[in-house]
Amino acid sequence: MKTVSIIVPCYNEEEVIQKFYQAILALWQDASLRDLYTPELVFVDDGSGDQTAALIREIASGDERVRYTSFSRNFGKEAAIFCGLRQATGEAVIVMDADLQHPPAAIPEMLKKWEEGYEIVEGVKSSRGKETRSHGLFAGLFYRMISKVIGFDMSGSSDFKLLGRKAVDALNALQEKETFFRALSFWIGFKSASVSYEVAERAGGHSKWSTRSLTRYAIRNITSFTYAPLRIIGAVGILMLLVGLGLGIDAIISYVHGKAIGGYPSLVILITLSTGGILLSLGIIAVYIAKMYTELKNRPRYIVDDQK
Repeated sequence: MKTVSIIVPCYNEEEVIQKFYQAILALWQDASLRDLYTPELVFVDDGSGDQTAALIREIASGDERVRYTSFSRNFGKEAAIFCGLRQATGEAVIVMDADLQHPPAAIPEMLKKWEEGYEIVEGVKSSRGKETRSHGLFAGLFYRMISKVIGFDMSGSSDFKLLGRKAVDALNALQEKETFFRALSFWIGFKSASVSYEVAERAGGHSKWSTRSLTRYAIRNITSFTYAPLRIIGAVGILMLLVGLGLGIDAIISYVHGKAIGGYPSLVILITLSTGGILLSLGIIAVYIAKMYTELKNRPRYIVDDQK
């Protein structure tokens, strides 16, 4: 029988851990899965401040198919996913959230695609579920930008996906610390397919993503995966050149016609625009320098506190 590893990154999910575990057990009651695949549950506790880690340990103590890793603190979902990829031993590896918004019912179809020879099976959202309008607009803009950079449509992409062993090994071979799992699963290539799913209601608890955290997440991943923001500096420079040229021509014309004035308003506009452009450019460069600094320090992505 083939082993299917299910990686579950967790952060303060005490209300849903048992529900998720029971949902996976119920799914594996189906003979079409039970007779062909052995499940391996790989929980990764990302430094939760509630009873998540204790509940996972309790489940693992009574089920040899369950493995877990607990971080010493919160290192982020990307670190938890890549930790799970290193721990997983299955021929096929599925990454999904503990809150059941990624429906376990989609797993059989993913496995069917994998058996057909697809190394990567993307879970694609047919709808985004209940979210604010601003969140939806922000997510749409973010994924259009990333999709344009990598050349793949990521508009409905999520962390819910199946990876074959070759894809898992390719991701584990990457050395960078600043990772973006959703985009890297496209970047590594391999034959891929997709399975659509409806985003379900959370089984409990509440979303850990605020507008501020989503903004930081977007900036972090855009600058980790592409140098496109650096091109903004060139665009700002060209804009400032055109503005300065326009103001210069206006000043010359005014002088020739004897209408020259002190020029204070024009001077204020020019100084304000140029200062803003310079500070924006320096800010973008600083972000990339900080990322280079992080990579050069070569600190581990995460530190393990407990493991089974």
